[in-house]
Amino acid sequence: MKLDKEQVAHLAKLARLDLGEEKLEAVTKDFDSILPYVERIQAIDTSGVEPFAMPSKARGWRQDRAMEVDDYTRELILSNFPERSGDLLAAPGVFETPKK
Repeated sequence: MKLDKEQVAHLAKLARLDLGEEKLEAVTKDFDSILPYVERIQAIDTSGVEPFAMPSKARGWRQDRAMEVDDYTRELILSNFPERSGDLLAAPGVFETPKK
């Protein structure tokens, strides 16, 4: 599979990446060298391979836990977020076009 520059530009837009013309050309060339490897991997017969799941005690997992902080620290953390409504942090929707 080979992607042309317009397809790469479309993928960049979906990923919300602002690539200039020079970077777009470089990424297109990168895809040209990466995608043949992906096609080779997809061609491997894995019908006899059992699915693998990471055990729950693996080192990569961490348990989420709420931590209490004083009012000053809490306000300091919240003040670093660009948009908020009271104590809620506002983030753009997944399917919305970001405002510039």
